[in-house]
Amino acid sequence: MINIRDFRFNKILAGIVGLSIIAAFLVMVMPQRSSAADPVALTVMGEGVEREVEFTMADLQALPQKTYTFSGYNHWPSLKVFNDMTGPSLKSILDVAGLKDNATLIRVRPTGGKFLRADFTKEQLLDEPRYYFPDGENPGDLVDWPPIRSEKGKELVETIIALNDSQGRICFGQRAPNEPIGGDCVMLQEICNSGVIEVLTSPPQQWKAPSTDIPSGTVARGTKITLKKPDEAADNVMVYYTLDGSEPTYGCYIFNISYPSFRPELNKPIPVNGNLTIKAKTIGFGKLDSEVAVFQYNIEEPANNAEGEITGTNVSDFVDIEGHWAGDDIKALADKGIIDGVTATEFKPEENITRAQFAKLLSVALNIKVDQNAYISFNDVTPGSWYHDYVAAAVKAGLIKGYSDNIFAPGENITREQMAVIISRVLKTNSTTDLSHSITEQVIDKFNDKGDISPWAGNEIYLAISCGIVSGISEDTFAPQMTATRAQAAAMILRLSRWSEEQ
Repeated sequence: MINIRDFRFNKILAGIVGLSIIAAFLVMVMPQRSSAADPVALTVMGEGVEREVEFTMADLQALPQKTYTFSGYNHWPSLKVFNDMTGPSLKSILDVAGLKDNATLIRVRPTGGKFLRADFTKEQLLDEPRYYFPDGENPGDLVDWPPIRSEKGKELVETIIALNDSQGRICFGQRAPNEPIGGDCVMLQEICNSGVIEVLTSPPQQWKAPSTDIPSGTVARGTKITLKKPDEAADNVMVYYTLDGSEPTYGCYIFNISYPSFRPELNKPIPVNGNLTIKAKTIGFGKLDSEVAVFQYNIEEPANNAEGEITGTNVSDFVDIEGHWAGDDIKALADKGIIDGVTATEFKPEENITRAQFAKLLSVALNIKVDQNAYISFNDVTPGSWYHDYVAAAVKAGLIKGYSDNIFAPGENITREQMAVIISRVLKTNSTTDLSHSITEQVIDKFNDKGDISPWAGNEIYLAISCGIVSGISEDTFAPQMTATRAQAAAMILRLSRWSEEQ
């Protein structure tokens, strides 16, 4: 006989179990929303997107992942390299929020690092092509600027948020090998630690043009011009400039490459050694490039030649070399017509010598064939300039190289290290014997600052010292990064000239 009470109880119990199984099944097949449990990693908002979106780390990881290597200079200056950064592109993140066509500015607010906010125009992060430049890569603090790099082997990279570093690091490439891109150790950190990306539609403002400490006009030869960025611009806003009449842009000279308190000596004033036109532009993230400012300087010194020396002078008229350590060397070169004075009565032995001036001195001293208007790839060595043919001759002879394929920097002062490397190339080119036995590191052991010699210059300096062409500024100091003086250049060129005559 069936117990009705037990039957009803068992039937209810079976129903409960059945409902539980169904509920469990539904839980398993329903899509899980990780944001209910996971914290918000990144919020995208602003009038430049269709909707505000909160991303968890899982949401970001679910987007297509890209892997690139990035590098760039900060404003110490130092080169930082970020290998194999992996994460979604910034474009894919903004597309989830519905990036509008009229979006203009991207404001990034990380929660950590040194920056509370960083602004970029949409073009700077999304539209302009940016690259990773591996050629000449040498990470670490710089002792000189600009570094020698090129566009060889460049790789196009997208702006991404790297999820495998520093709680989300926003990474973007360079537009030119020497472009500083600032940021917290170059790239902003902790974007995915409750950070915010705000997209705006307001028209971007424009940076004000740079100014100078000395207005355009007639100045004394040797006057040094300082370019000044706008007062409201942060330290990571750069002043780009040219001296050859071309328009300044990425890859040109940068005046204020270093933070003022770190390596101010790299922010080099521009010497006026002849009639000079400076074109300058303010470039920085978050605003449009400034208009180009043009500064024109002229000098009035009769009988001066284009490179800032007086021709046809009598060596005995140089009142500033008597008793100077290089006085006899200067006289010997001047008697041969290889070097001239800066004024009719002054040689100015302690003044700096530029790369263009050294190219001429080298070409004349070694009787290198100088062809008129010979082709040269450097954009800043313009046909018709006084130094064009001398630079072309020295480059063709394999003795001098540029900072890059298109930048020679003729107006930059040459360092002792650079000069020693050039001299070493002459020794190797002109020698009738094998000089490999002369390349020994022991010759610099006596110098306390031997660690300041750049790795790329070491063997060349060893050779130049071993052959007796180059020496230190004292018994225990070589000063590789010091700017060479006219006296030092004269002494080394005379020794090199005599050495070459013996070959």
